[in-house]
Amino acid sequence: MVIFSRLGTLRIILLLATAICYPLVWLSDSEPEGIGIFTAYVAPSLVVIFFFVLLLDALMNRVFMIEQTEEVRRVARTRMWFDLAAVAGLILFWWPYFRDIGAL
Repeated sequence: MVIFSRLGTLRIILLLATAICYPLVWLSDSEPEGIGIFTAYVAPSLVVIFFFVLLLDALMNRVFMIEQTEEVRRVARTRMWFDLAAVAGLILFWWPYFRDIGAL
């Protein structure tokens, strides 16, 4: 539970929303009707937004580590690595989808 208190509520929500988007790649080629609109249009858009927000958050945690005490650095480093792990998950799951779109 200590790790969750270090991350903060908003960052945990961001990481959970990112993790929810991982398996949606398998539904992304569904017919854009009804719930298919979410999986075909909204989820890929959210993935791009989450990608940049997580990278920005990781960068800002790295910046805030400069000239701080070791405890502050430890918390920021934990946050940074969670952000980078979530970005790696996005790349792992969604790379084939975006690669195929770019081939058009």
